[in-house]
Amino acid sequence: MAALGVASARRFLSKVTGTKHVMVKAKSVRRAMGAAVFVCGFASAALGNGCAVSESDVTRWEGTEHGPYKLVAVVTHDKYSWPLRTKAAIALAEMPARGGQRKGISFLVDKYKDDESEPREGALAVLPDDARRQIVNGMAPTLIEKMKLPAPKPDKDGRMPPDPSVPYKDVAFAMLSHEPTLITDDKTKADVVGALTEWGQADFENRIENGSQQYGLEQMMRFLGASSVKKLPGFINEDAYRVDRMAALVADIGDDDTKKRAGDAMVLLAKAINAEPWQTKQRKLIVDHNNAQGAKGVTDAQVAMQLQQVTDRRLNEEIFPAMKKVGGRAIVDYLLGFAADAKNSDDRRKTSLAALEGRLDKTNPQDLQRVFDICKDEGVADSIKDVAFQRLQEFPKDQIVPKLYTLFEPKKWKIRWVAGDVLLKTSSTKDIPEFMRHLPARSTVKMGMTEPLSYGGDIAKMEPPAGQPKPLEAIRPYLSSQDIGPRLTAIGFFYNGKKADQSNIAGFADDKTPLPKCEKEDDCQWQCEVPKAGTKETETKEIATIGELVKLCVLPTMTN
Repeated sequence: MAALGVASARRFLSKVTGTKHVMVKAKSVRRAMGAAVFVCGFASAALGNGCAVSESDVTRWEGTEHGPYKLVAVVTHDKYSWPLRTKAAIALAEMPARGGQRKGISFLVDKYKDDESEPREGALAVLPDDARRQIVNGMAPTLIEKMKLPAPKPDKDGRMPPDPSVPYKDVAFAMLSHEPTLITDDKTKADVVGALTEWGQADFENRIENGSQQYGLEQMMRFLGASSVKKLPGFINEDAYRVDRMAALVADIGDDDTKKRAGDAMVLLAKAINAEPWQTKQRKLIVDHNNAQGAKGVTDAQVAMQLQQVTDRRLNEEIFPAMKKVGGRAIVDYLLGFAADAKNSDDRRKTSLAALEGRLDKTNPQDLQRVFDICKDEGVADSIKDVAFQRLQEFPKDQIVPKLYTLFEPKKWKIRWVAGDVLLKTSSTKDIPEFMRHLPARSTVKMGMTEPLSYGGDIAKMEPPAGQPKPLEAIRPYLSSQDIGPRLTAIGFFYNGKKADQSNIAGFADDKTPLPKCEKEDDCQWQCEVPKAGTKETETKEIATIGELVKLCVLPTMTN
């Protein structure tokens, strides 16, 4: 047999194994030439019987250096029995990690490198269709049964033991998602899909974070589609800590019914977190934690602050963002009600309004009215009102313009300012006359300096369609207006403007017309930074007339 030579022996081994995909290095051949297994192969080949391989061999090869190549040979060799070939395929799926990685899927489904580092397709991928179907159908019951293994529980230190079902899930999904799929029998495919779906929903919160998977749970669910997330709404409760991940999956691939149930569950969860039982439970946990950490002298006020932070995190960082992803009527109604409730903190009310972005029903007049009620409420903090106005802008212009003009006579000038700013950002130069008619006519009406400067800036940025006046052309007539609001807006148009346009307002530098007056608490002072005499520094100067506004505040900014 030694006379065969290395090259002949390699060809002979390839013939014995029955597949051109199992190659052996020259040094491996030399080692094997005197071994019993080679004699067995030679003698058996001469007799035409093939080398006998038992189930114990298959099991043993899972852990040997060249075992994967031998298992591939058994899977692909048509002289072995179907049960043995199926056993070899399962052995590849169960193969222990090598170098920290489980490589069975590469040998079985994807690609691997043979003993001579040549790339090879996975064993199942190279089989004829009928042979592959026979082996895959034989593998499926074992894979499905193993996927039913219960998920492990964290140990006393909170560490999660390995999930024994993961290798079988990974192989099943690898076969299913292969292009083209390696599971071609309709019943087997349906059984595998069902098992994968159940697996993902059996212990979602732990398995979504399990880094030992070769195919992440989220990747698998997105492949499987709507059926894989149907049970997720049932997991959204006070003990859930991956509500955001559930919401993202339901929003992206869930059907309408799943989304509705998820929305209902999130509303119930948000209500529970704000309710006394949950608050009492969390308070006790905080006190116990403080005691366990040896924190002494923690006051009730400090515990209350800690509880507020815990609640803020659950609502602002988890539940409200999750609600934004899913949307739906139940969530919209809840968030609108939460934002309007003065008992809730400003920060939470603001975040609830932010979560409504893109979720309001533009055809529902009640949604519009509820947002508008927050905008016009003078008792609402500016930070909340700002977000409410952002939501208001999501509605069609013809619906919001009439409502916005009703805000031009409030007690607080800032409400008019924000309403006017929204109007101009949804308008063109043809709308300027209507806008100017609603501005204050007399300086006795409170008006802050930022208001007309903002209006002027908005108008300067307008890009009117053909046939409408250019911004400068539209604003110039109002420089000589008898009404204070339009005139100040026209001057504000030139703030930070072009040096070449200074001639438009330079003539008003000595205008003695008084500016609107406000009390300190109105926060509408008129002042700007001017050079400090004898130095290169600046100082804040109060201004009282239109002339001072032009000379000290606007002309110095026109340097472009």
